[in-house]
Amino acid sequence: MKLFKVEIPKSKLSSIPEDERVFFVLFGALLNDLSMFQKLMIFSTNPINPMTTNQVERTAQISQTLCLARFQIGILSEGWQLLQQKFFGTGLSKKYIPLLSKPAKQSFHKLKDFFSRKDNWMTSVRNNFCFHYPSSEVIKKLIDEAPASEIFEMYMSEYFGNCLFSMSNTLINFGILKAMEKPDTQSAMDRWLKDAMKVAKWFGDFLGECLLIIANKHLGLKSYEVDIPRPPDLNKVALPFFIKGPPKAEQKQ
Repeated sequence: MKLFKVEIPKSKLSSIPEDERVFFVLFGALLNDLSMFQKLMIFSTNPINPMTTNQVERTAQISQTLCLARFQIGILSEGWQLLQQKFFGTGLSKKYIPLLSKPAKQSFHKLKDFFSRKDNWMTSVRNNFCFHYPSSEVIKKLIDEAPASEIFEMYMSEYFGNCLFSMSNTLINFGILKAMEKPDTQSAMDRWLKDAMKVAKWFGDFLGECLLIIANKHLGLKSYEVDIPRPPDLNKVALPFFIKGPPKAEQKQ
């Protein structure tokens, strides 16, 4: 795999006008977060052992994947709020939107339309379930509204890292699915994952081009080719929930 490394001296970074400099750093961080969470979600859905029939392992992987998806929703919603402050609020939108390619402009307008809709569920979920834990009232309501036949679960281990309080994730995920106002759980789940993937792509297409324009405009730096030998296949990396033995920090105690 070939990459292109760009070295940015502090003097060059500091020479960028303040609003653009802050935008450059903040939204680079946002794209990093989205990229990492996107890959972690895929790793978490890849089977640890394709032949396994262990339902507990599958339950733990699903719980882990939805937890990652929940935080990704928070990042996406936070990213839109950040745009309000650092892109629209500073006037950079008037300067940079005309410079975007047609595909990047389309992604920008799709983002704007998505977060401006009345049925935008991501902001509600972000405020109640992602970067903020639900209030006591919300938890009580979720328990009350759960089906009477529901059997909650938790899995305990000698080691904290292998404990899974599945009932907590079940209830919080139930609250997220309810916020989507879909007629059934499966259609709500489909919308959750589909919206997360497409909104992340819109951010990547739009912001990636903005950062490239800023770099070319103010930095004018050369790139150097670097090689990543034998990167793993995306669909062959798995992220297990259960691990053998305690983490090193626990071993030392």
